[in-house]
Amino acid sequence: MAKPLPSNKFLKGIFAPWCAESNINDLTVIGEIPQELNGTFFRNGPNPQYVFSENYHFFEGDGMIHALHFKDGQVSYQNRWIRTKKFNLEREARRSLFAGFRDFGKSDPLVQNMRADTVNTNIIWHGGKLLALQESTLPYQINPNNLDTLGIDTFAGQLKNSMTAHPKIDPISGELIFYSYINPMETTHIYYYVADKQGHITKCEKIEIPYLSLLHDFAITKDFVIFPLFPLVCNYERMLAGNGFYQWEPERGAYFGILPRNGTSNDVVWIHVADAAYLAIHSVAAYQEDGMIVLDTMLTDNIPVSANGFKDDTKVFPAYLTRWIFDVKDKSLVSKTQLDHIVGEFPRIDDRFIGNKYNHVYIAATLHAEYGLFDAIVHYNLADDTQQIHDFGVGSMPVEPIFVPRNVNALEGDGFLLIYVYREKDKRSDLVILDALHIDKEPVAIIQLPHRVPFGFHGSWVSR
Repeated sequence: MAKPLPSNKFLKGIFAPWCAESNINDLTVIGEIPQELNGTFFRNGPNPQYVFSENYHFFEGDGMIHALHFKDGQVSYQNRWIRTKKFNLEREARRSLFAGFRDFGKSDPLVQNMRADTVNTNIIWHGGKLLALQESTLPYQINPNNLDTLGIDTFAGQLKNSMTAHPKIDPISGELIFYSYINPMETTHIYYYVADKQGHITKCEKIEIPYLSLLHDFAITKDFVIFPLFPLVCNYERMLAGNGFYQWEPERGAYFGILPRNGTSNDVVWIHVADAAYLAIHSVAAYQEDGMIVLDTMLTDNIPVSANGFKDDTKVFPAYLTRWIFDVKDKSLVSKTQLDHIVGEFPRIDDRFIGNKYNHVYIAATLHAEYGLFDAIVHYNLADDTQQIHDFGVGSMPVEPIFVPRNVNALEGDGFLLIYVYREKDKRSDLVILDALHIDKEPVAIIQLPHRVPFGFHGSWVSR
């Protein structure tokens, strides 16, 4: 029998678990769903089946997929937990077995030497497969029609340990570019992979790194891969001693590894930015211009120098849209420029421009709320240095905006934003559709769900 949830900020409000799996064929729609939307919006996020202790952190919740299927102006909804090994073992035991990182080493003896494979962070479509991702474990394949879990996907045995939650798909070649960095046996290396458009791995390079850090995201250009290392340092020995996996060590500075996409580990150039107390969890994207690499990130650059800066894992520091420019030939940082003062995260672009020059960036932003929660969406047009804001107001909390082009030949930015918005007063969620070129206008449509969609991370649009 399930126990009452402990008092914990990550188990209340927008973070509260939702225990039902459902199919809803008809949803209330305010406005009119664009006829151009034909496909599925898949969203992944943490939703714990059971909670181990009062120390629960929402990074640890079991993955749940939410899918909105659009066809000819109609929409239906499904949601399913991902049936990982962890999920199935705990469902059979009817209780939590796996301790989270705040209770490290306290897991049930039945699973003492097992990794919690929650795959709760992202979901992508590539090579005819729908893959649920989390950077500390292997991906799981999901049936796109009914959201059944099909099992672990190892890319025909070529992927051994883990896969980043932020792979990049080259819109021209269809290649999937990704890496693995969470491996207790590898603390000085990462593995760089390329899979062709059919999903067959064609390249694997073992790359030596200056130090092991939270390498949650990266970026690609037409010719290069950029690995940003910021000094939130990982240490397995420290974790085994009960002192936490991550520690803030700003004296190390930041590093940017630049690798030719077709190069080997010997071709990596590391650009060191000394005394850089910076942290970027998410990259926006990158491109090449006039011999330079332009990299945009959501960057926090006012983190306390104290080594205790991240001991309180409920504290979140504000991030801002920031541009880095690197000289590839000179192997140097040319400039770092904060592009705006609005606090935000979860950046997205038109995915058809990944690796190439882009002008339109969308972020979830904080105008009124406590940082860490959002109340607005911001659209940046970098070509003319303008912005638009859709302010949802206090009590409405949007998450990551997903861009969908109006059609395959639409110009960059011509399309729609799909955004889950939690309505605090009603304790349920809407899916809001905005015109991506005019997000400051009224929504094109609002799809009302009868229940809450818990705070989640990332999603993908898969065209029909």
